[in-house]
Amino acid sequence: MDMSKKVGLPILAVAICALVGGLGASSQPKVAYATGQKAPSFQSMTLSGAPVKFPDAYKGKVVLLDFWATWCGPCRAELPNVVVAYQKYHSQGFEILGVSLDREKAGPTLIKFTQENRMSWPQIYDGKYWQAAVAQLYGVRSIPQPLLIDGDTGIILAEGSQARGSNLGASIEKALAAKKKTTGAFR
Repeated sequence: MDMSKKVGLPILAVAICALVGGLGASSQPKVAYATGQKAPSFQSMTLSGAPVKFPDAYKGKVVLLDFWATWCGPCRAELPNVVVAYQKYHSQGFEILGVSLDREKAGPTLIKFTQENRMSWPQIYDGKYWQAAVAQLYGVRSIPQPLLIDGDTGIILAEGSQARGSNLGASIEKALAAKKKTTGAFR
């Protein structure tokens, strides 16, 4: 029996996860923008058809711009952290704007997935996979790729591992505390 056929698929899956999830070491950044830089502004439509102007629509808020896809294993693994953070901090001025890198014609699958996984925040989806307009604007090369952004200034407060996993809650708390200190309260 040809063993290369039996091991080919698992090897391919590991390679894809390494590329997509950023598991391998790389000298190239996973996104073109870093903490302390101003996030590029954009206008788009959400999956529900609502227009969104970013970051202007998030004045007075701290927002997680979350690049992800339903087909991405590392994104699915991170999702419980994101949902818990949203539930815990949303009432304090925390918002999420998802940017799906799903393929063309995946809209119905994306809608079902977000409903089943309690992802009540807006999603941007244009069906262009890695060529998604907002992902291109931000130079996204790997997902999941979260960027925690101040809605008033557009400044990136945390990104990558500092806006993911066990660090996500701490980064949100720090950002909300700083915003409360400078504004006195949320709008």
